[in-house]
Amino acid sequence: MMMRRCCLLPLRQQQVVCRELSGGWKLSTALVHGDKSLSHLSDVAAPIGVSTTFERADDDSADFVYSRSSAPTRSRCEALLGALEGPGVSALLFSSGLSAVHAAFSGLLGTEKVKRVLISGGYHGTHEALRALQRTGSPLKVEALDSVLEDGDVLWLETPKNPTAELADVEKYVCRARKKQNCNVIVDATLGPPPLQYPLHLGARMAVHSATKYFAGHSDCLAGVVFLKTDDTHLLEELRRTREAIGTVPGSLETWLLLRSLRTLDLRIKRQTKTASDLADFLRTQDHMVKEVHHFANSPLAKTQMPLGVGATFAIDMKTEAQARALPKTLTLFKDATSLGGIESLAEWRRKYDNNISPTLVRLSVGLEHLDDLIQDFKQAFDKINNKTM
Repeated sequence: MMMRRCCLLPLRQQQVVCRELSGGWKLSTALVHGDKSLSHLSDVAAPIGVSTTFERADDDSADFVYSRSSAPTRSRCEALLGALEGPGVSALLFSSGLSAVHAAFSGLLGTEKVKRVLISGGYHGTHEALRALQRTGSPLKVEALDSVLEDGDVLWLETPKNPTAELADVEKYVCRARKKQNCNVIVDATLGPPPLQYPLHLGARMAVHSATKYFAGHSDCLAGVVFLKTDDTHLLEELRRTREAIGTVPGSLETWLLLRSLRTLDLRIKRQTKTASDLADFLRTQDHMVKEVHHFANSPLAKTQMPLGVGATFAIDMKTEAQARALPKTLTLFKDATSLGGIESLAEWRRKYDNNISPTLVRLSVGLEHLDDLIQDFKQAFDKINNKTM
């Protein structure tokens, strides 16, 4: 007998809510027009506002005073990000993904009685952010939550998880958290941005993204974003106050680059996700070189939580460590570089940066190249590595 899922809304209804964006538009339209109400000019493309200070009105009613607090281009970009998530959601921009992670943690730690942070692996930088706050994360396992979860715990989910692309059932964790007092779920959804998933609609209190990745999408902009409900006023103001005090705001150029890139997010993420899924299918046939493909589009959870696909970042395990080390340098269209989410494909021997990662694992970020060309790139790379008998 199947247990009834605990959730805010039935999944079908959640998907409808996700599509009820600014002005009742579909996502691709909202990403083009969602910030137009903030345009004071007749511009078609948003201008870059580079001023750090603004002339004050006689009645002290000026919208902008100093750019660490607010700035026209950033206001437009945050409005567009809010439109991306749907009505009733606010977006706050930060200078990098890790500054957004730090803000999400410090926002709760600074305003509420947080007892522990429960976290399951994931990006090593998140653990560094915790350590900077003089905190450490405790292991997070959903099957043990009922026995170990306590009032005041923060559950940090990274889904899909970096770099193994594993999925976490956000609703299941939210259900467990609601059994306790002041227990919050935060989701790092960097590897699965909208329109692939909407953690706030699944009950998370905050969703965090490294906007450097898919939102910016061109490997030329550092930024981070925290999404939360607009009516979560106390936490929203705490995040704004802390951001202003510390000064972790993106610069004018970075904000404009992000604003420009968001216009094409819907097109990019769907194309990259489809190519990645097809490439994963091909790599599963290469069992003479590939031991395992970490791509979970066919899992039951993916079909409900991420029905449009599980994103364009996944990992493979090669047969040997030597093969894994050699692959990124032997591929030609995939660049041997860190990061992910850009229009160009990247491959990385992830153990280089994280000793907790398997030495045979290679993380792949699939860009906008044609699938046939990426497959040919792997074929030539496998041939070269095979001929060296690694």
